[in-house]
Formats: sequence, C-alpha cells, structure tokens
Amino acid sequence: MLNESYIRARIIGIMLIIIGAIFLTNPTALNIKIGFILILLGIFMIFMITEKSIPKKISDVQVEGNMDTVNKIIKEFDLEGNAIFLPRTGALTDERIFIPPNKSGVLKIPNIKDNNIILTSEDGKNLGISVPPAGLKLLKEIEKDNAFKNMTIDNLEEKLQLFVGMNLVKSISFKKQQYGWVLEIEKHVSYDNDQKFHNQYPCPICSAIITMITRVLNEKIRIYNTTYNGRKITFHLNIIKKKVESENNKC
Repeated sequence: MLNESYIRARIIGIMLIIIGAIFLTNPTALNIKIGFILILLGIFMIFMITEKSIPKKISDVQVEGNMDTVNKIIKEFDLEGNAIFLPRTGALTDERIFIPPNKSGVLKIPNIKDNNIILTSEDGKNLGISVPPAGLKLLKEIEKDNAFKNMTIDNLEEKLQLFVGMNLVKSISFKKQQYGWVLEIEKHVSYDNDQKFHNQYPCPICSAIITMITRVLNEKIRIYNTTYNGRKITFHLNIIKKKVESENNKC
C-alpha cells in the first residue's frame, strides 16, 4: 500500500503538471517559461518519494533524475543563492530547502508552506524556490530503526557517526566555530558534482546529514560555502538569525 507522503507528493505533482499545461495554452514567453517549470516540478514531485518495493538501483536513478530536474530549475530561474535548510514548522510537515535568487547578505525568507514551490511576491518578482531535500527520503528510511532517537546538540557529532556505521560515508566531522559550523564528509567515491549545485542542492547523502542537523538545531541553516578535496567535501554552515530575518521582513 502506498504511504501518505507518496500519495500527497503524487497529487501535488499532478496538479502542477495540469497548471503548467494551462499556462502553455496561452503561449506568451512568460507563460511558456512558467508552464515548463511547473511541469518539471510536477514530475519531480511525482517521483520524489519512491515505493519501498522499488529496487535500489532504480531508486538511485530516480533520485539522480530529481536532482537534475531541480538543477534545471535553478538554471532556468538564474538562482544564485545558496541553500537554506528550513526546519519543520506548523506550516511545514517536513524540512525544505529554500534557494533564494541571489547571494546577498540581506536575507528575506518568505513564509513557506507545504504547497509552496515557486515563490513570487505580489508584484510577480521572483523570490526563489522551495523544494524537499534530495536526502529526505533516505533520512526517513534510516530513522526507522530509531538509531537517531534522543539526539541533542551535545551528542550531535557522535550520533552523526551512525552514517559511517551504515557505510553511507567513510568519515564525518561536525565542529562548532565562531561563525557557525564546519561539516566535513568523506565519501567512498570522489565528488563529481558541480560545486555550485552542491552549494544550492546537495546530493542525497549530504542533504540527509544537513537535514538531520537542521532538525536537531531547529534553526534555519544556510550553506555559506563548500570546498572539495578528492573524496572529501566541507560545508561551512551558519544559522539565519531570527533578528536579521525579522528586520528584513519589514522591508
């Protein structure tokens, strides 16, 4: 039987495809662009959550396809901002990634709900996109054995070693620094992803780890920068201060 998340994702996906098709019936330049993006997002939502019975290799291909779709959307909207991981709230049943239009130090995060994907202001200005992390499904699967139960800020680095124990990564380090945290992940294979897109939409394993950190800290976590060294990737993370966000929302 399909779980509720799978059904909800398919319904949202189908609705986006229908809305996208409606935009294409009035083929102005803007409508074609919006219609194309909505259809891609619809396809992404339909295949975002796979059934447990699907073989792993097929599931992996679907995840890669989802990442390609999001990366195409990032290019289509010329989004330059790095990923901001949003914790669950009353309006968000699962964590989300918010990708803003630019890298400005002044951050204004819109009020985001489950059904928000393409974000625009009242005057039609592009405010960015909101998409599920690529590793959300992976995180839900590995949480089923309660290995991550009772996680706190104090035992967070220790608990993250479970990703090593499950052979998902070779090593992992999470250290507090003056302006945030440094997360270093060593995988079993070299990184071949575009660095820019890892700043904006990390791979399933990396995003599962950052989503877990977001969940424990219960804060909006921004990827400030990433650096690569063979099989290692280092994420520089910081918290979006509530005071700064509040001041920007007055703009």
